[in-house]
Amino acid sequence: MKTLATNNDFDIYRDNSRNIAMVTDLQAVIQTCEHVARTKLTELPYAQSRGIPFFDIALGSQPDVSLYDMFLRKVYKTVPGVEGVGNINFSKNGDTLSYTAQIRTIYGTESASGII
Repeated sequence: MKTLATNNDFDIYRDNSRNIAMVTDLQAVIQTCEHVARTKLTELPYAQSRGIPFFDIALGSQPDVSLYDMFLRKVYKTVPGVEGVGNINFSKNGDTLSYTAQIRTIYGTESASGII
């Protein structure tokens, strides 16, 4: 797999040769997993049924972690190269809910993480 690289702000950037940076294989799959986990339901104009309904499950005073776990597993499995999803751990720090997921890919196993 090969895709555009993004920085910590999820923006594309140029590499040292001044070309658009690219990532491949395991790094590309994990980066794509982190992107699909941030996609809101109906955000994609041509794929309205893809994404996570954040407003319904994650943005209330008591986020439903089990629903978010289910949606994360569902969207991760849409990423080419993902074979399965292992443990997903959630942690809450004040008003911030974050997660770390173990992703099994055709290239190996790696962690993907994010903040809700």
